[in-house]
Amino acid sequence: MTGQLIFNLINIQNFNSEDFYVSDNNLEASELIKLWPNWFNGGAVIIGPEKSGKSHLANIWKEKSNAKIYDLNVKFSLSEISTEENFVVDNFNNLSEFDEEIFFHIYNRTVSNKKNVLITLDKTKFKNIKLKDLKSRFNSFSSATIEPPDDSLVNALIVKFFQDQQINIDPSVISFIIKRIERDFGAISRFLKRIDDLSLENKSKISISFLNKFFDF
Repeated sequence: MTGQLIFNLINIQNFNSEDFYVSDNNLEASELIKLWPNWFNGGAVIIGPEKSGKSHLANIWKEKSNAKIYDLNVKFSLSEISTEENFVVDNFNNLSEFDEEIFFHIYNRTVSNKKNVLITLDKTKFKNIKLKDLKSRFNSFSSATIEPPDDSLVNALIVKFFQDQQINIDPSVISFIIKRIERDFGAISRFLKRIDDLSLENKSKISISFLNKFFDF
């Protein structure tokens, strides 16, 4: 039985460009960042699932463009956005139609000031944008989609996670996980965090026998 388990979220904050692993799944999005400042209509959209690297790419662009990041997972007022600088709206949530209209005007002022905007969101949220003018503008932006991970990217995500935690793990354990884990960025992230938590709680080394003890694969 393949276990597809849901656990607490993990938030890996190492956003250096050197730590972003480029694969076929995210190449388009990576190249989009490199295309700046040659974006259509002063904006770009990166579409992808949870934990797929959208925030990582947003932070890479932040460093390139001296942009400010506004994370809509953290409550703030749209009035805080400065139209005098490049900016990112990370995790573009379902705004009310009123807030969408405010954001549309903020975008227009930003572009008139010859600055750029980067938006990150997932497909479902993009479909739920209510204001036609805003959706039309997003459709006119340079855009890229991050696809679900293949084995190569899953391997890189696992290696990076344990490196960030300063944990040495045998390659055979990584192969064991790859063969059993769900091909979903969020599920991978939660699963790895759960492994780490259980290892600390039980003061146990992460091994195949350890994984078989705690998980029904």
